[in-house]
Order: sequence, then C-alpha cells, then structure tokens
Amino acid sequence: MLRPFLALTFLFIIGLAEAQDKIFWNEYRKLVWTDFESQTKPNTSQAAATTYCGISYLLNSSTKKFTNKQVKIESFFIPSKSWAHPEHKTDNVLMHEQSHFDIAELFARRFRKVISDKTLDVKSLQKYYERIYDDYKDYQKDYETVTNHGRIRDKQYEYTQKINSEIEKLSDFKI
Repeated sequence: MLRPFLALTFLFIIGLAEAQDKIFWNEYRKLVWTDFESQTKPNTSQAAATTYCGISYLLNSSTKKFTNKQVKIESFFIPSKSWAHPEHKTDNVLMHEQSHFDIAELFARRFRKVISDKTLDVKSLQKYYERIYDDYKDYQKDYETVTNHGRIRDKQYEYTQKINSEIEKLSDFKI
C-alpha cells in the first residue's frame, strides 16, 4: 500500500514543480523583469528580451465524446526559459514582452470560443488546437514584423491596444 502512495506523491511533486515554473495569464498580474529568470541568451537572437509563452490544454474525460467543460485551456509564461538583456530592461521592452503573453491569452480565448458549442473527441480537439496554434504563431510573427520587435513605438502602442481590445471582446471566454 505504501508504494502506490509514494508513487502518487512523487508524481504530484513532479507536477507541482512543473506548475511552479509557469505563470498562468491573469488580467491583474502583469509581467515584471524578475519573471525573466533565464541567464542564457538565445544564441540566434539580437533581441532585448525573449518571452517563452504558449497555450496548453488538458482534457479531463473518461469518455470518447466530451464537451468544452472537460477541457481546460490556459495561456502560460515560463520564467526559467524567458530571458532579458540586463541593459535593455525598459518599460517599452517590457510592454512588448507582455504583449507576447497577451497574444497567448487571446488565442486561448479563441480556442475556448471555437470549442464552446461542440461535442468533441480527441482527434477533433487536436485539430482545433493545431489550427489555433498555427494562427497564434502567424499572429506572433506579424506582431514582431509590424512593431519591428517593439522598436517602432507608435506601432507597438497600436498593436498593444489592438491585442487588449481583442481580448476584451472575448471576455465571455476568460477563465
């Protein structure tokens, strides 16, 4: 009896350790420079900072068919993989990086909306995720191009407002 208990405890601790290295998006909690914990500069980057964020989903269903109520979709930021140049920690750079994280939340909400009225199976859920994730990557690339990695301040402010507006329009799909 003790072995299964130890195994479950060990798995819980591993899961807890992994969860502690993630910051889940919250409208009241913005990124701060101390969240950028990585000491390793990306070797291909001339960037002032690198934000490691994304979208995940967790299915909690024992049946082949399920609804959105059994799917937990979250946007996350990983501090241990996010990096900032010590000489470029400005409010404008932080706003640019926060917007990357906000884009992840925008697409998490879009994903929640897409599946909100559907009966799903694992295959269809994965297809919806792949479509959303492809759109998410394209949006991130466009954001970088239009703002020139945050260097064009006017475009940066415009894009940040656009992202925030789109998030607000999907307020029915926040968690």
